[in-house]
Amino acid sequence: MVTVNSNNSSNGTGSNSTQLVETVSIDYDDFNDAFLTCATCLCVYDGVERAPKLLPCSHTVCVHCLTRIAAAANNRRTAQDLNNGRGNSSQSSQQQQESQQQRQTFRCPICRELIVVPQNGGVTALPPSFLVNQLLDLISTHRRRTLIPTCCGGGVLSSHINQELLYCETCDQVFCSICTKHETAISESTIISSKSPPLVHTIIPVSVAMKRTSEIMLYKANECVSKLNYSRDGVCAELERLDTARNECLSTLDDTFNDLMNILEVRKQQLQQQINKACDAKNRILTQQLSAIDIEKNKVMDECGNVHQLLDVQSINQRIQILNDRLQKPTGGIEEPRENAFIALDLDVTAIKNVVNNAIEQMGRVRTTTTCPGNCTLNVAESNEENLLIPRLVDTRVATLIAVDYDGNRRNLGGDPVTLKLIGPLDDTQQERTANNSGHQYHENNTSDGVRIIDHKNGQYTIRLRLSICGRYRLHIYVLGRPVACNGSTGHIDFSIIKNIDPICQYSKGPSMQQPVAIAVDHHSTRVYVLDTGNCRIRVLDTHLNYICDIQNIEALRGRSSTGIGLLSDETLVTVNWRTNIVTQLTLGGETVKSWTHSNMVEPMCVVVDRTYDHVLIGDSSCNIHAFKATTGQHLFTINNKKSNGKSAECVGTFMAIGPDSQIIVISGVTTTGCRCLDIYSCKGTYERSITVMTTTDKSTHPYSSLATCNNFILATRRHYNSYVIDLIDMETEKLINTVDSNGCKLRRPAGMVAFSEVQDSVIDDSQQCSSYYLLVTDVAADSIKKYQFF
Repeated sequence: MVTVNSNNSSNGTGSNSTQLVETVSIDYDDFNDAFLTCATCLCVYDGVERAPKLLPCSHTVCVHCLTRIAAAANNRRTAQDLNNGRGNSSQSSQQQQESQQQRQTFRCPICRELIVVPQNGGVTALPPSFLVNQLLDLISTHRRRTLIPTCCGGGVLSSHINQELLYCETCDQVFCSICTKHETAISESTIISSKSPPLVHTIIPVSVAMKRTSEIMLYKANECVSKLNYSRDGVCAELERLDTARNECLSTLDDTFNDLMNILEVRKQQLQQQINKACDAKNRILTQQLSAIDIEKNKVMDECGNVHQLLDVQSINQRIQILNDRLQKPTGGIEEPRENAFIALDLDVTAIKNVVNNAIEQMGRVRTTTTCPGNCTLNVAESNEENLLIPRLVDTRVATLIAVDYDGNRRNLGGDPVTLKLIGPLDDTQQERTANNSGHQYHENNTSDGVRIIDHKNGQYTIRLRLSICGRYRLHIYVLGRPVACNGSTGHIDFSIIKNIDPICQYSKGPSMQQPVAIAVDHHSTRVYVLDTGNCRIRVLDTHLNYICDIQNIEALRGRSSTGIGLLSDETLVTVNWRTNIVTQLTLGGETVKSWTHSNMVEPMCVVVDRTYDHVLIGDSSCNIHAFKATTGQHLFTINNKKSNGKSAECVGTFMAIGPDSQIIVISGVTTTGCRCLDIYSCKGTYERSITVMTTTDKSTHPYSSLATCNNFILATRRHYNSYVIDLIDMETEKLINTVDSNGCKLRRPAGMVAFSEVQDSVIDDSQQCSSYYLLVTDVAADSIKKYQFF
């Protein structure tokens, strides 16, 4: 069937147009005879015996006829060769080849053109007729002749009883073009605005519409079947996993109760051994006593056995007297049993049964879940960029998984098997790391690398990770072994690990500050105390750098010359003034508790407090460290930080810090290209060792300027071109772990630093607790405070 499209405008309205699709019908038998029948044998082509072959002359003949034609041509040529004597075996090889080539030709039965038979494969190697094969496929697919609906509106005697019905796709109506003016009817019943575009009616024959709709219906049906097959495969896979889980549970149950039975059997054997041991001891004593009795009995029998041989009455009386003595005197305690036969097994059966029953009732429980992985929601951490960016070695929350059941309700219990698969770096050789919510995590390359799941036991799961290798990564999340959709359709999270560490927040909303030179933090009340030297006050913030209040009118801070602040264990503050060389202890309200000084201090610069021993360490402009007892102000010792070459460290901030075991860590004045040193002293001021930190990217000789510590981490600021960066050093391995640097928010002149840790994602199980490490830095050049997460 061939269709011809033509556009006809409606006469009723200029805004409507009709697109009429005309069709031409071709007789089925005529089509077969003309295109699908071999012109030689008049048989219909098929795909096997009558396969159509395309000759070089462009004619099509079935393979059956070609085989017979080629064989007949070969036989005729062979007969001619025999008649001409060309079949002699002594002919040359060239003549044989020419003869063979002549035998492999025949003439086309239609145009009589000479056709060469392929040497490899013969006639069957000729190319197939692709056009005829396509027509065969089309006819085989639509072998059932389509019933063309016709109009019967005029009755049996109607002149257009064979008129084919038409279908308007725009109006979804079937009509007869003779009985109904479709476009006129639509224009009369439809009000069309002058501003609306012309309405185009696409009209096709009903038979074509039925064919199209049938194909669409079949396509949709195939889609539904495919989707149902996919669902069926998922259900079958779940049934297989259910059988596997049941077998694993039963195996675990058998092993557990076998272990319990082994424990009972061991205890039973112990009691049996105790019973046998007690019985054997008693048996041994009684057996020895029985042997002694037999010996005495034999003695008596031996002495009295020859009484008939005695002729002297006196001898008989003597023996009688001996027997009387034996009867009257004890005979070594053999008269009574030396041991008794009492032995009993005391088993408090009632108490034991109660204990065992209670223990067994509490032992084990069968746990299932109604979580539907397809309904679970995954909330990915927000990012300003298109891709999620995570700083290197910073413990970061990547996403939060919310478990939802099959009815769409959020689950209020945990324990679902959540599994993670981390792939990356994608730029390099891909590695896979997996983790589950059982507390296990697997990592490579670095002991700090890992991805973990925190189960909050309320249907919420937090996914956190810490990676040391920069690059692009992909994280897959699975619940019950099935992927969880993310971002609508994708089942993974793409993110990148970068070297850049931007501050998570900075103080900018509250009243302005001038020269914030020092900072201290109270870990219990989570308050931050900033020494605002330019305004002669102490600013109080929370750990998120939100303004709380100011401590003002402090006599010790007058003159804008305070340089250090610290927090003592009794929740009091200590400050130092470089003009007056006075150390002052203050309450949190700003009242002076006591003050002291020392003649050896020269322009004190910074204050550090050892809260374990309540030592106050004062660093002066000569880089000497003076230790005082906080309770009395007594001078304890002085650390001279000058080296043998007479060079001192050039510091602009707090050049000392307290280690995890009350060590005193001081910036050394000795530096070389790319190397910086830190000296470590004991809590009594005795030198212990030095740490040499090497940086591969910075070849300058600028020393460290400020220090802070948190657990085993040392944080030190150094100058890098026109700004400052912060080195993160592991105190145990003495290795540089990371460098805190921000591309968009550079440190201009850091002075005071303080580091602390906070517990993240509080959970019921303490084994899943994790801490994040933060650093607060005062920048006197920008009069600001920045907060970083460095681990």
